[in-house]
Amino acid sequence: MPNMSLSLKYICHLQHCFSGKRKERLFQFLYEMLQTPDMRSCIWWVQSNNGTFQFSSQNKEKLAEMWGRRKGNRKTMTYQKMARALRNYSRTGEICKVKRKLTYQFTERTLRGLQNNSQRFMGS
Repeated sequence: MPNMSLSLKYICHLQHCFSGKRKERLFQFLYEMLQTPDMRSCIWWVQSNNGTFQFSSQNKEKLAEMWGRRKGNRKTMTYQKMARALRNYSRTGEICKVKRKLTYQFTERTLRGLQNNSQRFMGS
């Protein structure tokens, strides 16, 4: 498993944001992983300015397992199950599939919201 070199302040922020009734969503987790240099073997930006990212074909299962643990799942999360959630996001307008293997794009609205939340945190 990759070494997660997130600052303690950032981890506390995430715990605060996602504790209580509101659960962390997959697109929030993916954005966090995209901002984490240690995760570049699993997921990376294709074009960060327009929100396009790609999963590693070799490490996509590792990322899915991490998402499952983050959610507190008892069973192991697979990439296939995680991809189903990504397809649902395309119906709700948060992420869309790009015509490249393992490549997705945050919608403009979602990307702007994620960037604003990230900037708000970094400014605190």
